[in-house]
Amino acid sequence: MRAGCHALDTLLYLMDEKVEEVFTYGNTNPNPIFEKYDYALNTVSLLKFRNGAIGKVASCTDSMQPYVFNINIVGSEGSVKNDLFHSKKIEGLNGWAKLDVELIDSGDVSNHPYLEQFTHFAECIEKGVEPSNNMESAFETHRVIFAADKSAELGRPVKLDEFEF
Repeated sequence: MRAGCHALDTLLYLMDEKVEEVFTYGNTNPNPIFEKYDYALNTVSLLKFRNGAIGKVASCTDSMQPYVFNINIVGSEGSVKNDLFHSKKIEGLNGWAKLDVELIDSGDVSNHPYLEQFTHFAECIEKGVEPSNNMESAFETHRVIFAADKSAELGRPVKLDEFEF
């Protein structure tokens, strides 16, 4: 789950719930231009959370298309699809509403939120408070990544308690 780690980290942050189990499929492209890669270039990971919720993270590295970071969050209270939002809880909202946000749809990372993340981290150090992206969250993201890679290797779901430390 190389390129999908950022999407996974975002999903885990938004869910604020521990993953119980992960099942990952992965493949590689036989095209000779991808021979240098020693890992699955395309992965789809299904996550089962402890509260019963499910999530999916997909990464397609070998596609011949412009960079895109699609976000689809669906729920019983509302949904977000990239820069679109819908909820029946907002009276008068018919169809999708367009959000005024800049999408992360470029491989040029200058428009990715790294500056904001590093600024937040520095402010937390100055104020002596724990950042939201702390060591515990990074550790949990890596546990899920290792479980996803193991699942793809074994061809079966992997429980996260196999990666307890």
